[in-house]
Formats: sequence, C-alpha cells, structure tokens
Amino acid sequence: MKEKKLSRRDFLLLSGGAAAGTLLAACQPQVIRETVEVTRQVEVEKPVEVTVEVPAEVEPVTISFLAIHPGFDDVLPYFYDDNPGIVVEPDYLSWDAFFEQIQVRLAAGTGDPDVLEVDVPMTAAYGYRDWLLPLDDTYTQAEKDDWLDAARRAGTYEGKLISAPMNTSAQLLMYNKSLLDRAGIEPPGENERWTWEQVAEAAKQLTFDDDGDGTPETWGFIWEQVIRIYQLQPMPMSLGGKAIGDDGLTVRGVIDSDPWIEAFTYYWKAFNEWKFAPVGDIGWPSDTLFRTGKLALELMGTWNIGQNAGADLDFEWGVSRHPYFAGGEIVTPTGSWHMGVSATADQPDEAIRFVRWVTTARGNELYWRYGPHDMPALKSVLALFKTDPGFDDPPMYYERVAADEATVNPQPRPVTPGYLEYEEILGDTFEDMRNGADVREALATAVDRIEAEMAKYG
Repeated sequence: MKEKKLSRRDFLLLSGGAAAGTLLAACQPQVIRETVEVTRQVEVEKPVEVTVEVPAEVEPVTISFLAIHPGFDDVLPYFYDDNPGIVVEPDYLSWDAFFEQIQVRLAAGTGDPDVLEVDVPMTAAYGYRDWLLPLDDTYTQAEKDDWLDAARRAGTYEGKLISAPMNTSAQLLMYNKSLLDRAGIEPPGENERWTWEQVAEAAKQLTFDDDGDGTPETWGFIWEQVIRIYQLQPMPMSLGGKAIGDDGLTVRGVIDSDPWIEAFTYYWKAFNEWKFAPVGDIGWPSDTLFRTGKLALELMGTWNIGQNAGADLDFEWGVSRHPYFAGGEIVTPTGSWHMGVSATADQPDEAIRFVRWVTTARGNELYWRYGPHDMPALKSVLALFKTDPGFDDPPMYYERVAADEATVNPQPRPVTPGYLEYEEILGDTFEDMRNGADVREALATAVDRIEAEMAKYG
C-alpha cells in the first residue's frame, strides 16, 4: 500500500469537519530543498562567519523560530550583522511535524515560538483563531508597495496584515521538444502564451499509443498538481469566475457558476473524452512521467526548472508562459511562504524586527541569494532576475521568465478561515471528475459540502 503524506488539515484539529486528505502546498518543502543545489549558478559573494558582538551592558535577546526551510542558517549571519543583540534559534521541522507543532504551540499560547513561517493560504485560519499579531504598523507604505499586491492581499485577514510576504510562486508550461518534433508541432517560445484550446489540440497529437493496446505509452498533457485548487483556480478565473464569495465563506453561485462549469468541462474532457491526460493514481507526474520522457506537456511549478536542469534528461526541454482561455483573462497562480509573529510571543519586539528584516529589500534579497532560493515576493528583488547575468542563458533564463510571470495578474488562493475544508473538498471533486463524474453534479455536491463546513465560521 502506497504511503500517504498527512495533510495540514490533520493537524488543525480545531477546524473539525470532513475527513483528512493527502494535501500538498504550492511549494512542497522537500522539493525546495532538492532544488537548492541546482537552481543557482550565479557567482555571488558567499556569506562569512559573523560574530555577534553585544555591548557588555546589553543582554542578548533570544527569539524562537518555528521553520521549515533550513536555508535560514546561511542568512542569519547577515541579520546578526544588522541587528546585534538579537539571537534567533530556529527549530527546523519536517513538513508533517511543522503543521502539527503550529497547531499545538500556538493554540497553547505559551509564547513559543516567537516567529513562524506561514504557508500563505493558512493565514486566515490562523487569523480567525487570533494566533498572529497584526503587522501593519511595522512597515512603511513604500515597503508595503514593494510587495506583490496578490501577496499582500493573501497575508491580510479582516483588514489586518498578519503574515508578511516573503516568497511567491509561479507556474510555466514545460515541454519535451523531442515529442513535439515527433508530432510536427512547433514549440512555443519562452515568452509565448498558448491558449488552453491550443494546449488541448497539441496534447491530442502528442498522445501516442504505439502498441495499440488502448493505453498510451506517451501522454499529451497534465497539471503537475492535478487535483489542487492552487494550480486549477486560474482556469475558471480566466473565464471571469471567482474563487470564493466576497465574504470569504460563500461558494454557492461561485463554484457552480458558468465559468467553473466551462473550465472543468475542459478538465473533464482532458481525462475522459480527449484522453490526453492520464487517470488513476499517478503521484507527482513530473517525477514519474515528464522526466522519463513519457509526457509531452506539463503545467509545472518553477522549482522544476532547477530539478530538470540537474536531472541530466536525455531530451531537450523548454518552457512557455501560463495558458489562458481564448477570449478570457490571463490569470496566473501565486502564493508561497510568509512570516508571522505569534500573538503570545515572549519577545514580540525582537520577533517583529526579524520578520521585517527578512520581508523587506535587504534581508529578502539575501534570503533569496543564500537561502532556499525561493522566488521572492518583493517587486524590487524580482527585478534583479532581469539584470543578474546568471539568468542570461537557458535553463537559468527560464527563471527570469518565471520571475516576470509571477507579476502577471497573479491571483492568490481564497482568503478564508475554512481554506482547508475548501481545498480538501475541491480536491475530492476534481478527483471524481478525473474519473468520469458529471461536472455539474460534482460541483453542486461540492457546494453543499463546503457551505456546510463554512457555517461554523459564520
């Protein structure tokens, strides 16, 4: 039996509701850690050992930090250089343990941790429980304006900024040029944007059943996060739909609307009528299909650029921009990791200084260069991709494309205290559609289930 990863919902026990599923965030931490060694080829000055010198009359203040990205260790010397007198003690946890400990420690209100990384769609859930301090007064207006607008919105709950943007994310359409050559299809350029209709027509031609047994040896297209709202949400939004009602709770009239029905009819056809996307339990297809040459097109997170570059693939590959529906809006997914300060922090002032440092220009650039190399959420740091010569040539040039794509109408996941319920129920719904369920009926059932879960937040 295949081992399954526990969901964030398993650990947020206070939210109650439906049974837990196997959920993954937009940027899975293990993927990020694997990417570190291969994504950065830019020559930069390496961090040096810094001794924190504190005046004798000043006793250093230690803040506790609940984290999931070990790359902070390479950035802390710079923080100490800028902030003598503060010592950060990171507690690096695995994916499962991280979400468990957030629930345990913040609910306990013991003051530990002072600071924590925040998976951005969890912001509203933590805000609903009063687990995070407001941070609005921590930043100047210019600093707030430097964040991507979508990231700032995603970190705001009930009009208060409670998780400060640190990273963002983007998706690109990646292709296997050898398979496109076989089908006689001209690959899209790095800055070209196919419509979803073009993707479908190409994917049909790129699905090859060479032995005629009814099961293709090579598939045309799939979404990397095949049942995750993070990657699928831009489809109905491209057609004018919304992700959730303005109150952050209502889905009736939203996810059963015409844009959702049209978008997910396309999704249904990909698996059940056009049959260019594989059904069944395929795990993360970038591992099992794309890199083994069995998948021609895939909508993939940009962390795959480094992984593809380091995988010694036996075929040429490339990228293009995120698709959209013909006549519709260009919409791109976004969201990654933010920083928050516990509402019961033992050292709130020092915790806020640390959070502000890593989410504003100097600290954020240093974190990007020397930490996990996640895509920054600051416009000023994203702009460095355009000028840094390390991104002049493929495959690192694809990172430059991705950095620009992160600024093209990015739409965050719903800001709702019931995000986990919303995500899980929609995941079930998308899985049902993949396996043939009627789109209208599946969305109607999802409405009833989600509305029942959201009632406890009303």
